[in-house]
Amino acid sequence: MAKKSKLGQVQKLEEQIKELREKQKKIIEQAQREIGEYVMDSWEVEDIEQAKKLIDQFQSEAKNAFRNMGGNNKGLKEDLTDESIYSQAGSTSA
Repeated sequence: MAKKSKLGQVQKLEEQIKELREKQKKIIEQAQREIGEYVMDSWEVEDIEQAKKLIDQFQSEAKNAFRNMGGNNKGLKEDLTDESIYSQAGSTSA
């Protein structure tokens, strides 16, 4: 009986991990979408290809600006670690 209980716990944890990874993916996609919209609006750019060219053009300047802000040049995916997603999910789960 104890084995079934342990197996059930493992399966439940695996399902929670799967759900958290999906939630993580959605959060990243939403953030990327919001950032894209912000760049397009603030730069008053309507053409996606034009926006990409501007981003490529200012890429090195942006990296230098991040380094000058204290070396915090982590990407969004690095900021949304498993641990931070788990803590977010724990605070919102019922």
